[in-house]
Amino acid sequence: MIGPIDQESLQLIPAGRYSVVIGMVGTAPMQTFPQPPATNFDRHVEIAEGSLYVERELDEALGPLMGSHAESLHVHDVMVRAIVPQARPWEVLRWCCVERCPKVDTIFPGNSYKFTALETFWVSDLLMARSILSKVSRLNRYGSTGSFQNLQHLQLRSCPSLQFVLPLWVSSFPSLETLHIIHCGNLSHVFVQDEKYPKEMTTFGVLFPKLATIHLHDLPKLQEICEVEMVAPALKSLKIRGCWSLRRLPSVGARGRGEKKPAVEIEKDVWDALEWDASHRPDHFEAPVHSRYYKEKLPRVSVLR
Repeated sequence: MIGPIDQESLQLIPAGRYSVVIGMVGTAPMQTFPQPPATNFDRHVEIAEGSLYVERELDEALGPLMGSHAESLHVHDVMVRAIVPQARPWEVLRWCCVERCPKVDTIFPGNSYKFTALETFWVSDLLMARSILSKVSRLNRYGSTGSFQNLQHLQLRSCPSLQFVLPLWVSSFPSLETLHIIHCGNLSHVFVQDEKYPKEMTTFGVLFPKLATIHLHDLPKLQEICEVEMVAPALKSLKIRGCWSLRRLPSVGARGRGEKKPAVEIEKDVWDALEWDASHRPDHFEAPVHSRYYKEKLPRVSVLR
């Protein structure tokens, strides 16, 4: 319980009362944007519409409590500028959902660190958010080599001001399986280089050994998913729609005889504009299926009489 004044608004909630908490998250209007796997956690924190003194508690009692004890965190429909105002380690958090918080600028400040247990990250309808985790990490002081090693599902929707999602602290995301991002009109990269990053990342790229599914929709400014080379040897499905500035796909390598290549659904204009090199070639993918949602060219003459 977080203080006598807020006893009805901010509290630790037994998982039994929220056994379908993930099912409560709003469903996206795309069939290719599924719900994350449902999981129950014993230590769950929810901050919702009607909560009192939220910013004060986040800055004082609730913030440290979440950082050290919360296994799952669901924040929605609250008018706060920051979900986590102060930096702290996040070694316990496994599931995080933030949605419909129109004033949030950044969910985690850049000097937050040690996201070693995080498995699912779901973010939607943050009108002002420019990043999920800002730059200027504490890598040089604390080390973050284990950060994001358990991240399996990264899903974002309707964040029109988002410029990037995560700064790169590590050279591998060993557990990431699904990447779904839709309706983020200002997003240019998903992963960007941090001020402190492993030097081998610029030489060998960032490895995503389990990444199987990528769905990107309505990201008109997206140039690349990863600011350095993205290596995804297990990729199975790549669906892209409305990403007109995209210039490079993840590197998947050549598949052996009898091995199925990654399936690609993409607009023809975008496919024709992609950049390739000797180790990253279009024949490493199945012949692309050009999306039915095609941007027809408008007539160059007036239709008015």
